This record gives sequence, structure tokens and C-alpha cells, in this order.
Amino acid sequence: MATAAACGIAAAWYVGLFTSDGRFSRVDACRLLPPPASLAALVPNGAQEPGDSRPRTFLGFGDGDVSSQCKWSSVPAGRDGPFRTVRIGAETKIAERHTSGGTRAERALRVWADAARNGGRPATPVDVGDGGYARIDTMTFQVVFSRIVVYDVHVKFRISNALVDVSARTHTRPDDRVTALVRGLAEDTARRLPHEGH
Repeated sequence: MATAAACGIAAAWYVGLFTSDGRFSRVDACRLLPPPASLAALVPNGAQEPGDSRPRTFLGFGDGDVSSQCKWSSVPAGRDGPFRTVRIGAETKIAERHTSGGTRAERALRVWADAARNGGRPATPVDVGDGGYARIDTMTFQVVFSRIVVYDVHVKFRISNALVDVSARTHTRPDDRVTALVRGLAEDTARRLPHEGH
């Protein structure tokens, strides 16, 4: 009898019956976006972009990880003040077999940070949520005789099985004061997250 019970427990563990998805079933990034007054220091004259995504799986149906994003951009478009766009992307990880949603989110965050380091872009640990990293990505475009450099300032963190990327885009090299604004927005977003997504 004990052997049969042990086999049953082992089988249940193997198929993931004891594995938790985590605290969140789906996080809506647009509900994490703070009120316009709070965004004015980053994008002074902004508006939410149309076409932002609501929480959905990769193909839009079935079970699986759920993602969404929301953007707040300058009006008219293309003005740095200090940023021209703020974006919040949220991904809710679910359990797979015997790996919890929280563990999968933690691994995905580590992969993101390691990819930045391997690409020569340092990812700095930050104390946001259950742990996070900050980094600045750059893209360079050559248009005829003009060279355009785009900077994306990121703070990516996780709480339980929710993985959140708070980023802001500018064409002006960001200094410490400006990157601190994105860190502040990420901290505010982390405080708002525990009330969202259940």
C-alpha cells in the first residue's frame, strides 16, 4: 500500500501537480501604467498609444505564458523631454512540469541580464520587486548624412511569476538623473503590481 502511494505521489510530482503557477494569472501592463501626472517628468506632453496589447498567450488562445504591453508617447511624436516613449511590458509565467512559474520568471530575468553582459551592455542589479536589473540598450541608424542613436533605458524585475520590463526611449544620451526617473517608475510599478493580475 505504501509503495503504491509513493508511486502515485512521484507520478503527480512528475506531471507537475505540486508545482505552483505563482501569484498572478495574468497581468495587464496598461493597468500598471501610472496616471498622466506621474508620467509628466518622463514624457511631459504624452498620451497612451493606440493598439496596446491586453494580456494574451502567444497565439491568443489556450493556456501558457501571458504577455501584454502598454506605451505612453510624446504628442506630437518624436520629442525628447527627457523621453519620447515609456513602455511597460508584462509577462506572466506559468508552471511547466515540475518548474514553478516563479522559478521560470527568475530564470528568464537571469537570461535577459546575462544576454546583456555577453553583448557588452552591463546589466546592474537593482532592488526592485523580488529582484531586478537595469541596463541601457543603444541602436544606431545611418540616414543619408545623419547618424541617429536611440537609447532604451530598461529596468526589468520580477515579483513571483510576473516579469515586468519598464523602459523609456530617447535620442539624447541619458545621464544619471534621467536613468533615475526610469528606476523610480519601475519602483512605482512594482508597488502597483501586487494589486493587479489575479
